[in-house]
Amino acid sequence: MIWGKVIGALAGFAFMKWPGAILGALVGHWFDRGMAQDFSKRGAWGRFLYGAEKAAGDANFIYTLFAVMGHVAKAKGRVTERDIAQAQYLMQQLKLDTDATKEAQDAFREGKEATFPLQQVMKDFSASFYGNRDVLQLFMEQLIGLALNDGVLDKTEHEVLVDVAKALGFTRFQLDQWLMMEKAAFRFHQQRQRSHAGSGGRQSSTKNDLADAYQILGVTEKNSNAEIKKAYRKLMARHHPDKLASQGLPEEVMKQAQQKARDIQAAYEQVKEHRDIR
Repeated sequence: MIWGKVIGALAGFAFMKWPGAILGALVGHWFDRGMAQDFSKRGAWGRFLYGAEKAAGDANFIYTLFAVMGHVAKAKGRVTERDIAQAQYLMQQLKLDTDATKEAQDAFREGKEATFPLQQVMKDFSASFYGNRDVLQLFMEQLIGLALNDGVLDKTEHEVLVDVAKALGFTRFQLDQWLMMEKAAFRFHQQRQRSHAGSGGRQSSTKNDLADAYQILGVTEKNSNAEIKKAYRKLMARHHPDKLASQGLPEEVMKQAQQKARDIQAAYEQVKEHRDIR
């Protein structure tokens, strides 16, 4: 934004000529900086005020997700049938139309190329959402879930995820925390499916299930009930439909995030029952 500097310089010039113009421009600079930071926290509102169309943001999110997905898949040396099937499954889950599906497929292929400019793509992606950390974290969650499609994370895949996380302003520690939570969610989800199939829909509560439920919430058995409630509410707030809509995310991606919210809810219910949380 430059209007603060322009207005400040003009006002300063009117009162104190050139010295006033310089002083006014400096004051305006700090005003612009503060406004830009405020807009960056407002997600879609900031993008609207900057004149970016939502459709462009949607397309950028989808392109970047599938391109980086292809890059992660290729990192281990060979893209497997499971990787391709996972990409196709995600396209179906997102209910992409024919044109969008083709663009996603093209993005996946681009990501596999050795010359794929990962750092620049991530820099552009972050800029398109004005560095909104909620959106960037949701992107990382989606990407981690895709990388763990078989429950295993190859060392080279992990290195790419580290590069992506750092490019978006996150630390390796944060990434490893999210990986732990997603691995737990993968095991928890599979166990719930087996329990439904083997006991007519009744849930089995084992020690391993409970440990995974804690990890999904980002807590441990040592945390107090109040701390667990706080962690649960924070996770649910981040994945709430209204919150996601305000961030300017594609509707298709919002639906995927809501599935994550259901997993968080199921994990909390198991922990709550075990600890008799009211």
